[in-house]
Amino acid sequence: MSSAPLILRSFFKKFKKTKKSNFEIDFKKIDISLISVHAIKTIEILEGNGFEAYIVGGAVRDLLFGIKPKDFDVVTNATPDQIHRLFKRSRIIGRRFKLVHVIYGREVIEVSTYRSKQKEIPQPDGSIIKDDNYYGTIEEDAMRRDFTINAMFYSPIHHKLVDFHNGLDDLKFGIIQMIGDPEKRYQEDPIRILRAFRVCAKLNIALNTSSRKPIEKVVPLLHNIPHSRLFDEVIKFFLTGHALNSYKVMRNENIYSQFFLSPEFETKEISLFISNGLKNTDLRISRDKSCNPSFLFSFLLWHQVCQLWDQYKIELKHSIGGLNQAIDEVIEEQVKLFPIHKRFTIAMREIWRLQPRFENQSPKKIYRLLLHPRFRAAYDFMLLRCQSNQLDQGIGIWWTNFIDADHHKKSLIVNQLTRK
Repeated sequence: MSSAPLILRSFFKKFKKTKKSNFEIDFKKIDISLISVHAIKTIEILEGNGFEAYIVGGAVRDLLFGIKPKDFDVVTNATPDQIHRLFKRSRIIGRRFKLVHVIYGREVIEVSTYRSKQKEIPQPDGSIIKDDNYYGTIEEDAMRRDFTINAMFYSPIHHKLVDFHNGLDDLKFGIIQMIGDPEKRYQEDPIRILRAFRVCAKLNIALNTSSRKPIEKVVPLLHNIPHSRLFDEVIKFFLTGHALNSYKVMRNENIYSQFFLSPEFETKEISLFISNGLKNTDLRISRDKSCNPSFLFSFLLWHQVCQLWDQYKIELKHSIGGLNQAIDEVIEEQVKLFPIHKRFTIAMREIWRLQPRFENQSPKKIYRLLLHPRFRAAYDFMLLRCQSNQLDQGIGIWWTNFIDADHHKKSLIVNQLTRK
């Protein structure tokens, strides 16, 4: 068991919890301003009509850390039909287990009914079908959740935290612990392996020993997950504001190599390049700017391209031909390991292929490059190379000055090249 980070440890010294029963705790230290007004309104309407309702899951965990959650899930003892009747702008979704999306303009609050434990139904052939599409109690709903720190329920109306599995204590000590038998829970849904490490990276906490032990055995099950779902879960490591820490956790836990090619040898230069790329990604997320996965994959796989390119420049005696062959081989090998959508690999190829053109400062080619549809991404990638001492910083400065100049100044800057 690891100790909690200092910030977290000091945070928990600020309040005292008073037991009201074996699972209810008075809790008044969550910052209500971090909670969506629409989530609060949804709970008020449900409670006003005689139902229980709580914010649940990762949102509660983040609120305890003082982090503003990106979305809010609400759970209640009302059935989907009852929920739907209470909210004019709502829709029932799902075939097996119905949920309700309550719509407030661009924000959607997902409301679900408490779920019961899985029911095992024996079949004539001796097999067992697991059926989990039954409504249940709040206690049963908590038991179904993956980690103790994700199984807390919070009422912003009554400032009440409901914690059946000591999630608050685990959060206090900076650990993630699976509810139930870890191996069975991972086998039920191998994606929980990725979720565990993603939360470790996000909150800088650790997976406890019992929850970690079965992972090496069950990690191959990840490759049985439908690719679209797996891709979405993997990309969350890097595009949710904690990319650098996620990369470190994935490398330390031998998860990264399950999905991405790694350079044959990693130098300080490569580490600096990837770290700078991930820091820039986190910075963009913190500023609410978009991040294209193709750019992310471009810098994660760039050095595999470079290592092959160096080899083929000698063998083919043609730099661009060597680059193209290196790109093709890296994409081919990456797709065998973990497929990347074609729309992303097309952009990656273009970003990589444009890199030599930043060093060729022929006037005609400068304007042609500037008009390329992928210029901006390739330019950002080139600046990342300069920032990481892979490329002469003067090249990055020249292009930045050129881009920032008006049409007249652009002409003067280019004319200076022809005089040299």
